[in-house]
This record gives sequence, structure tokens and C-alpha cells, in this order.
Amino acid sequence: MTERQEAPPAVECRGTHKRFGAIRANDGVDLTVARGTVHGIIGENGAGKSTLMGLLYGHFPPDAGEITIRGRPVRFRSPKDAIAAGIGMVHQHFVLVETFTVLENLVLGCEGGALLRGAARSAREDLARFARDFDLALDPDAITGALPVGLRQRLEILRALRGGADILILDEPTAVLTPQESERLFAVLRRLAGEGRTVLLATHKLKEVLAVTDRVSVTRAGRIIATLDTAATDAESLAELMIGRRLRPGDTRPHPPSPASGGGRGGGRCLGAGSRGAYRPETARCQLFGRRGRDRRDRRRRRKRPI
Repeated sequence: MTERQEAPPAVECRGTHKRFGAIRANDGVDLTVARGTVHGIIGENGAGKSTLMGLLYGHFPPDAGEITIRGRPVRFRSPKDAIAAGIGMVHQHFVLVETFTVLENLVLGCEGGALLRGAARSAREDLARFARDFDLALDPDAITGALPVGLRQRLEILRALRGGADILILDEPTAVLTPQESERLFAVLRRLAGEGRTVLLATHKLKEVLAVTDRVSVTRAGRIIATLDTAATDAESLAELMIGRRLRPGDTRPHPPSPASGGGRGGGRCLGAGSRGAYRPETARCQLFGRRGRDRRDRRRRRKRPI
């Protein structure tokens, strides 16, 4: 048995629950994430992905259940506790001071603040090391707000790594990225896992999960209903697990939101929901597989229109 197999999981949840009023955001979640892997957490909007990531990062405690990090039970009271335990998180909406330089954002809140020369010198050395080890090059003197979105996300990753994270959580990380930026991000995540760090990738995009993860857990209605080796599954199978049934052409029946979404106004939009909430297979396919299929159908329709 190898050392990786003998080591306890990087992250483990046992029967974790979290409610927000009447909404069961997490309803008895069981999750095991092996060290040195990229682990996908997928599900439609409102399925409980972001709540689970928030529990792991200390945004709020679970109402019940247990979370262990590297085999040790934890109960985080704040993100500060999670950071101290070696967990970093890159949020969908970046937490950066846009008028600061890259270097100033890196040392903000660390080592006595950005005004200490020793902190700045150490940050420059760390930048050079991360550029060499993980291909995460950034100009330390660049103004953060002037950087492309992909490089601002890279700065968030660097902040987490510099804070000592060997477990990195990313919540919908490609929502604001171009396809080229997404590919560069995936290369970084693979490299991090290859160096023994653990990555949790929360998303609803099946193509991305299949491209970069080692294992994938499917969430629905606040629960994890399946965990699979990514190489042993495909987009259609994952889509069926996400929504609980197959997508049927011509199916226009309303698709009720999951209990975890809260339903109705103010809840998360369910997979395939159009502007009026009705379930549309075309919308669902675009959300799951991208716009290519829809674009082709649109072109065919335009060709058939009478002049």
C-alpha cells in the first residue's frame, strides 16, 4: 500500500447538516476527498455546493455532523480558523483591493502589513518561487484593477498558497474566465495536485469537471448522491444524476426547484430554468454542455426561414 493510500483523507464530512431558516442547504452530506487530487463538486444551482464549501472554509459552522481535515476533527468559527488549518478559498467574486499593487495585496494582513520592507521582500521571493514551481507568474508592481480577470484570479490563488494552503477550494472559478483563461487555470490545478496539494472544484459545468478532476461528487437537494472516478463516467451520466432524470427533447413541463434552492422567488434558479422559471431543455443543455449545440440549432432554424 502506498503512502498516499495510508494517509487519512485531506477532507472528510460525515452527516453534515446546515439549515437557513426553512431551507435545508446541506442535508446529511458525506464526502471524502483524497490528498493530492482535484475533486469536483457538481450540481445545479441551489443543490448545496456553495454551502458545503462555506462550511469547509469556516463561513459558518454545521448544525450537525463532523468535518475532519487530514484525519483531525475540526469546528471552524471563522475563515481565520480554516486558513490556520491550511485551507484556502478562491471565491467567485474576488476579495482584492483593486487600487493596490499585486505585492500590496499579497502582504495585506500578513507579517505586520504592507509597509514593512521585510514583508515586501519576502513576498517578492514567494512570487518568484510560485512562478517557478506552479507557473503562476505575476508582475509584483502591477496595479490589481488593471489586470485581466484571469490574472486577478491567479493573485487570489497566490494569496491562498502564500497563506500556507495545501487544500484549495474554488467556487465556480470559470464563471468570469475566457476559455483560454480556463485552460490555463486547469493546468495550474493539475500542477498543484501533482505537487501533493488538494483541490476542491465546485461548479455546474460538466465539461470542465471531466477535463480536470480525478473524482467527482454529485449534489442534489442538499445531499451528495454519488461520488465517481471521473475517468469512469461521462457528461450524460452526470447530468442525469444532477437533475434526477434524463433530458428529453420536447419536454416543456415545469421543472420544480430542489428543496435546497428554497423554491419560488429568492431561491436558486434550477437547471434549465428560463426567464419565467419554465424548464427548457435547450437552456439546460447550454448550461451543462455550453452553447455549441444551441448555436447549431439556431443556425439551422435561420436557414429554414422564408425570405
